[in-house]
Amino acid sequence: MPALSRIFARKLRISSVTAQLLINRGIYTVEHGRAFLGSELEGMHPPGLLKDVGKAVRRILKAVASGEKVLVYGDYDVDGITAAVLMVRVLRRMGANVDYYIPSRLEEGYGLNLEALQKVREKGTQLIVTVDCGISSLEEALWAQENGLDVIITDHHEPPAAGIPPACAVINPKRPDCNYPFKGLAGVGVALKLAQALLEETDANRMAWQEYLDLACLGTIADIVPAHGENRILVKHGLPVLANTCNCGLQALMTVSGINKAALSPREVSFGLAPRVNAAGRVGNPMLAASLLLAEDEETARQIASELNRLNRDRQKIEAIVLEEALNLLKARPEQENDRVLVLASQNWHPGVIGIVASRLMEIYYRPVLLISMERGKGKGSARSIPGFNIYAALTHCRSCLLEYGGHALAAGFSIASGKVESFRDEINKYAVGIAGDKAKEMVPPLEIDGIIDVAQVSEDLVNELNLLHPFGPENPDPLLCCLKAPVMESRGVGKESAHLKMRLRGENVTLDGIGFNLGAYAEAVATAEKVDLAFVPGMNEYNGRRSLQLKVKDVGIPAALDFMGQREQEDGDPAGILSATSEFIEQEELFIPEFVLGVINNLEVKSEPERVARNLKTQNIELVDRRGSVDRPGYMAGLAENGESTLVITSCGYQTVELVYYMQMSRPSLKGKVSCCHSLVSEPDRSRLVKMFKAGEVKILFTTPDTAGIFGAYACQALLYHLPFSPEAIDCIINALQPGAGLYFLFGSQDLNENVAGLESLAPDRRYLAFLYQLLRRIQNGSEQISLNSARVARQLAKAGFSNSREYTVRVALTVLEELDFIKSTRAGKSFSIDLYPAPAEKRNLMDAKTYRRLQIIKEESLVWMRKLLKEPLHNILWVQGASFLGGSELGFEE
Repeated sequence: MPALSRIFARKLRISSVTAQLLINRGIYTVEHGRAFLGSELEGMHPPGLLKDVGKAVRRILKAVASGEKVLVYGDYDVDGITAAVLMVRVLRRMGANVDYYIPSRLEEGYGLNLEALQKVREKGTQLIVTVDCGISSLEEALWAQENGLDVIITDHHEPPAAGIPPACAVINPKRPDCNYPFKGLAGVGVALKLAQALLEETDANRMAWQEYLDLACLGTIADIVPAHGENRILVKHGLPVLANTCNCGLQALMTVSGINKAALSPREVSFGLAPRVNAAGRVGNPMLAASLLLAEDEETARQIASELNRLNRDRQKIEAIVLEEALNLLKARPEQENDRVLVLASQNWHPGVIGIVASRLMEIYYRPVLLISMERGKGKGSARSIPGFNIYAALTHCRSCLLEYGGHALAAGFSIASGKVESFRDEINKYAVGIAGDKAKEMVPPLEIDGIIDVAQVSEDLVNELNLLHPFGPENPDPLLCCLKAPVMESRGVGKESAHLKMRLRGENVTLDGIGFNLGAYAEAVATAEKVDLAFVPGMNEYNGRRSLQLKVKDVGIPAALDFMGQREQEDGDPAGILSATSEFIEQEELFIPEFVLGVINNLEVKSEPERVARNLKTQNIELVDRRGSVDRPGYMAGLAENGESTLVITSCGYQTVELVYYMQMSRPSLKGKVSCCHSLVSEPDRSRLVKMFKAGEVKILFTTPDTAGIFGAYACQALLYHLPFSPEAIDCIINALQPGAGLYFLFGSQDLNENVAGLESLAPDRRYLAFLYQLLRRIQNGSEQISLNSARVARQLAKAGFSNSREYTVRVALTVLEELDFIKSTRAGKSFSIDLYPAPAEKRNLMDAKTYRRLQIIKEESLVWMRKLLKEPLHNILWVQGASFLGGSELGFEE
């Protein structure tokens, strides 16, 4: 998608390499790209968007006020333990009478269990808050309801097909009826959202929830959830909070783990902290880990951390034994090694480590692995899967073989009767063949290359820019780049038995060192080759105070022999071919200028006054739907477009029509081939063809700019004002064009205002800009009678000087103003100007004496007043359309 890559590079001010990395990670709009690179806490969604959060807050506040006994019921993994500790700490802060319970992995298993509920009920508990569990506990929730025990469920696992458990509140972003924009939170993330809602209701400090980012970060990383959206924000901001935590338990844990707090990253959390917390649940008592994180004194924390460290060593020994036995089982049954899904069972395996061993086997054989620990005719199973094979869906398909199951796409747990293991193995392998095809293929992990670059492009600046993508994790891996036919200067094996590959490459004006761990076998072949293809992660190496570029080589081969799966060009899927045409002029400035600004500039060029026309909205039987400030604007738009009706989406700039076509096609594959766009650079013949295709239904969703929206309006069943319009005329035009019965959705929000203001600033340069330009002209003159300059080059100079909104047309406007004030006389030929400077005036000039300046300031002020009014006031106070009905407004708090 070269057009989208160039849009990102320009609008986000990044290299084309980083732009492609964003696209590879499922980011298709500048809005999403900016949010991903920034990942600020302000990007977290309001907790109230989670279904039942309000109910949960009211019930908990009632319990606190009346002194009821509250129990937080967690889970035995890191996610469940950190979620439980977070919730206990928050409830204690609120003054609640709260205790906690973490079930035993070995004796009780996952989720709510009746015996535990009966015991806590007998002790007088009146309210249970689950964290990281409960969504599958229908029977237990029903028992609680029938026995006067209130339950609030917070969970992130897939809801069962049987439905949602009966409870006071069920908070889970994956509920089918929950519209929360981000579905990928870990259990601790869901708990944090409830904690945020509680603290915002009761605490004077509305930011108090951020004090618990250390726990949220630890649990989120450990649960291996996607490293994007809110998870990325929690980890990015949680890592420094974790490194500087005041939590005695976390401090002690980092000490026994030998972690360097100054260099804390997801890797240190995953391989240093998480295994020690998990060890308590795997081979000990998970309550021990919770007591560590709730410890209030350093000595207690130190003692518990030491015990967890010992348990972790025990876990490693047990794990090694189980792994060896599993490998021996496969050797003894060579026919199973060809299975698409490996299913192994044994009575000798410790159920606390089979999940880890399943992960190890998955890495070795690169296929889904399910291990079952058998005891007394029943087995506890743990499943780990590879990308592209949804293990939860597979278990659902085979549910007739199972007693219980639950989990995610890549990890799950289940229980099974011993007599069902072989039939389960057969059934899940049939399922795997059915969805993947019966073609014989070697199951090896593909190298997913992010981009192909030249050796000369690798630089410290590139590495620094790629660091903007930190923190890395699932679905946001370390950037893997590829160089083809890279010249080799040197290659040799290093390390014990020359197990690793050390190499040096030559590029234009650069030499690069590379290290390939466990690639030493390639050393001889590479040494005799003049050029190699290699896949690598670029980075910096620090040794003895010296920093140098280093490539972490992941694979290497002689040219044309490197086998990798790269990001391939996507067909644009545009039935009208507009995207392909747009690619040819994607660099043109006009595509990135708001059409409102373009219109004003064009009027200035022809010296015409803007036409003042009284607003004339015809009577329309249309539905005006207020969704201003929608949290997930692209998602809401896509949902509307999927209803199959002809949809017109109006943006502000030409480039926005292009990026939104890509977004729609890539995020909603069912719409590919039905989406196109129109903007100011589309030719008249192409516009006419688009009108016919939209009218005939060959194009179902059309993205357009305000000037061209009117020609399509009559054929749209629904229109969406996606971006904030600069003037009322943009709305009037589409209302007058729509057919009776059509819907007009208002999707813009305050996030558009900054970009619109930047457009107005570039259109109407202020006194400071004019003064700086005039001083620049004086310096350039340097005694010459006449100055020659290029307006585009001067615009870039002013942008570097701090005038970030300076564009080529800004310079043109400014020169016109200076000429009207008799400072200069100019002659223009395209972007080239010949300028004569008049003697500096003795007195200051009034800028309002310049016709162009005065006119543009009026346009700018009127637009600003209109936009701010449009963002704040109810629609029926702004628009008067006879026969229209108004709907929505809830996001803004309007009663309409």
